[in-house]
Amino acid sequence: MSITVNQKPDNNAPAYNDLNFVITESDSAIYTKPNFKFIADVFQNTTRIARLKAPIYPNSTNKSVFNIGRLIENFVTLDWDIDDTSVSGCPNSYIPYKVNFGYEYSTGTTSPIIEVSGATNVTGLTAYNMALNPIDFVSFDEDDYKINTTKNAEFLTTMRSKTIYQNQKDWLYFWRGNASSVEIKTYPAATTQIILLSGITDSVIRIPIIPASGATYLEVKAVGSGSTSEIYRIDIEDECTKYANNDVYFLNRYGAIESFRFNRVRKDNFTIQRKTYKQTQYSLSGSSYSYETSARSISNYNTEIMQKITLNSNWITEEESVWLKELVASPSIWLLDDGVLKAINITNTDYSVKTLLNDKVFNLTIECDLSFVDKVQRL
Repeated sequence: MSITVNQKPDNNAPAYNDLNFVITESDSAIYTKPNFKFIADVFQNTTRIARLKAPIYPNSTNKSVFNIGRLIENFVTLDWDIDDTSVSGCPNSYIPYKVNFGYEYSTGTTSPIIEVSGATNVTGLTAYNMALNPIDFVSFDEDDYKINTTKNAEFLTTMRSKTIYQNQKDWLYFWRGNASSVEIKTYPAATTQIILLSGITDSVIRIPIIPASGATYLEVKAVGSGSTSEIYRIDIEDECTKYANNDVYFLNRYGAIESFRFNRVRKDNFTIQRKTYKQTQYSLSGSSYSYETSARSISNYNTEIMQKITLNSNWITEEESVWLKELVASPSIWLLDDGVLKAINITNTDYSVKTLLNDKVFNLTIECDLSFVDKVQRL
């Protein structure tokens, strides 16, 4: 018996894209047995989380394909705390896993099944809470994100630089690799803060962006042994507006939480749904059967109120217009509403990427519902 792994995912790969394995059994005395199937045992560390089975792939003599992406994605989620003040690890944003391959067969069509597990093992794999566009996934290279080469690995965001406001909370995430520190330079003072990662063992790191008073921009990078990330610039603006600030936080395609400020007109509407029942308004009192004008004939026995919010941003750039598609499509979104963090769901069903050539100037308008329903007293 000899199982060969012909194809496997990158050692570091997106959990929400395909994680394909192609395997071959070279011994014809094995794969021609009755009821032959390949087995894939998937482990998180030392715990087996699933056993998958697959027959020989159609039009193949001795090969099979396992795509375990839909399994692995169930074991990653997000890491975020709006009150972050320190660089932190993100243990829930990735899963280290391994796959042990084997097979099963029987000596006759009705004979008991014989299992052979762990014939070939693939170890050292990690999947991250990332869901790349299918076009981008074709050219995916883990070294674009993991800080372990001389290549300037990217932070986990579509934006290659960003503008935030002085009192706006934001974060940068990156795949740690061999990074040992984070360097934050603040301008115009040109002061440098170096944050050591020696106490953090996680593979994903989160950096809260906290501009110092008077800062006009920051430059952030992660530094490793013979490697470094890109230098990420964050411009800081002071804000003067007659409207209230509405900061929205969302999970982007790379498993990171980002923020965006809506600081123009906001409108709140409330949709009210009522369930009613009908009863007689008459009552019998002695020998008199009559009603009072205050008696109810139709009553509301259940009332639910859904708050709908329309938010408008200031003017945005072309790059921001591309990036903010991730906000509109995100499954996890929150609104900081007068100091209270509230989960919301965006209800926009389409999105147009704007350009200066076609649209001159443009902003973003979203419509969203609070994720909880308000209720009043029931009868």
